[in-house]
Order: sequence, then structure tokens, then C-alpha cells
Amino acid sequence: MEGSPLGEQRVVSKLPESIAKKTLRGMKKARKQAQRGAKLARYVAGRVRSAEKSLYFHLRDTRAGQVLLRVATLAGGGRELRGRRQVASTYTRTMGDPLIDPAKGWGAVSFDPASPEFRGVLATSRRLFEIKQAKIAEQMKGFDGWSPEKQAKFLQRKQSFYRHLLKDEDLRRNPDLVEFALSEQMLGPVTQYLGMVPYLTRVDLVYSVSRGTDEKIESQLFHLDHEGLRQVKYFIYVYDVDEPEGPFTFLPADTSFRVVNDVRAWRKRHAGGGDVESRRYLDNEITAVNAAQDIVAVKGPAGSGVAVDTSRCLHLGSRCRPGAFRLVLYLQYCTTRELTNVYDVDRFRNDPVKYLAVSHSVEPGRAHADHYEMAG
Repeated sequence: MEGSPLGEQRVVSKLPESIAKKTLRGMKKARKQAQRGAKLARYVAGRVRSAEKSLYFHLRDTRAGQVLLRVATLAGGGRELRGRRQVASTYTRTMGDPLIDPAKGWGAVSFDPASPEFRGVLATSRRLFEIKQAKIAEQMKGFDGWSPEKQAKFLQRKQSFYRHLLKDEDLRRNPDLVEFALSEQMLGPVTQYLGMVPYLTRVDLVYSVSRGTDEKIESQLFHLDHEGLRQVKYFIYVYDVDEPEGPFTFLPADTSFRVVNDVRAWRKRHAGGGDVESRRYLDNEITAVNAAQDIVAVKGPAGSGVAVDTSRCLHLGSRCRPGAFRLVLYLQYCTTRELTNVYDVDRFRNDPVKYLAVSHSVEPGRAHADHYEMAG
């Protein structure tokens, strides 16, 4: 009650009438000023974060800037980063040729749906999808009855075509998904490429559908992810994917580095690029800087996919046609602490490599994926 308008009125009612009125007006004015101040503080904080992010991307787009960021990362990582590198050196010593090309930033993967290492994971993914898809269908049942304004507003949100389906509880109840992400077959190539035992940040199913329009927004446009100088994501198809299903599409890292800088120069010459700071790149811009021939579209049957550094490789996806959908088993490994699932860490205490990959998820102050999804 304290600090509420009703509480203020009760306090003020005990004063003489003339003083009470002035006091009440003063309280209301102070409250409005405080609200404006809080709004201004949020605005300023948002602009600061935007400026920091813009500076970070501009540094990452140059060789000299990458060196500066790498030095800063090493300085900030200290003992823990050195420890992760030492463990990685031992862990990968007997591994063969790398899956992920260091210069290109990607490598193809393929799993036989009937194989022992993937059969159970595929079955679990499909079972969970049936449950989640039914819930989404129930939520969207009344869409046709929404007002045009409400429909238009929803269709401008990423959630209209792209959804993360799994929560931490789903992972606890289905430990085979996390076990798969931490298997040597999956974690090994990532550790080789990154040169350290990474932070396993996400284990998820990503569901994409058509927006019902030709307009492309958000992750349907070429972009780079912001998490660190390097990271790896696996995109593994749970069902067959061809052109109608909106295949994951990307440019190799070496081409992407050139494209980012060439498009910036092209936009300046053509007075374009209003979307520069949000780091989205149009198809015609990719064509304008002679990179269309380098585009890789990942199509294939269930079990096929790609391991790709989305911090270095421009990429897009979810361009599904009406009536089609895409379901991806999505595994993310980062070199920095990021938004994360919370894992059953005790399950891996006897395996130093796996434990190192998940222990960050229960540290105090971590940004949790469940909270982010609920807020969105």
C-alpha cells in the first residue's frame, strides 16, 4: 500500500485541506516525474547498448578489430579460458581431420535415422514436436477472427514464423537430447574448431512455418549472430527439407567477411542501407557484391544438416512456403557466456569435459533461455 495513490490520499487526508491539496498535487507531479525519469533511463540504457553492439560489430568486421576483441577476450577470460584450452588440447589430441573448415567456418553433417546414435534422438524430437505443435495450433485457432490490426502486429513478430519449442523441463525429462549434444561425435568437432571446451548454451527444437507473405523479416534475411568472435551451431533436420521447407542458407566465413564490408561500401554509394545497424542484408545486396554464387542452401532428408559458425557466416532460414514447415534440432556452443538452458549438471560431474561444457548454466546471474522465451 505504501507509495500507492490510495496510500498517499490517506496520509494527505490528515492534513488541513489547503495543504492537503497542494501536497497531493506535489505527490502526483513527483510520481509523474519519476515515471518519466525511469522511462528516460530505460531509453538511454537502450541507446547505450545499441551503440556498444554497433561498435562491437564494426570491430568484428575488420582484421584489426578482431585482434583487439581477441586480446580483450583473452584478458577477460583469465584462468578459466586457459583451463578450457588445456582440456581441449588433451580431449582433441587423438581426433582425426576437423569437420569444420577453419577458413570457411562450416562442415556438413549427416546421420542415418536408423543408426543407434541418432535413432532415439530423432524419435524423441518427433514425439516432443507433436505435443508442442498441438499446443501452438490451439493457441492460433482463433487467428482468422483477430482484428486486422492484431493480425498485422503478430505477423511482424519473429514468433509468427519461428519458434523455439523446448524448455529446461523438456530437457530434464528427455536427457538423450543433451547427451547427444555432449557426445564426442558432436562436441569433439566443435572443440577442435573453437580451440576450447565451449559453453553448451542451447539444446532445442526450432519450428518454422510460412508467414503467408513474400516480405522477409528478421532471421529470414542474411545476418550474423552476435555471440562472440566464434561459435558453432548444428542445424539437423528432423524431417526432410527441400525448397518449400525454407532450408538453412548461408555464405562461408571468408565470403561473408568480404560481403559485410563490400555491402557497407555499396550502401554508401547508393544511399541505401537503412538497416545497416541491425545487421540485415537483402538478397539483392548479396547479388550486387557478386556473392550469390557462393550461397550454400542445406537441403536433405531427416538426419542431414550442417555445423556452422553463425558469428562468421552470414545466414538465413525459415523461408517456408504456405503449407510447409521446417523442424530443426538446434545445438549451440559458444566461446562466451550467453543466454543458456539450465542443464542437469550433476549428471556429468564424473566427466570433466562434459561437466565443463554445462556447469556455467547453474552459475548465479546466468541469463536463462526459459525466462527469455516467456518474456518474448
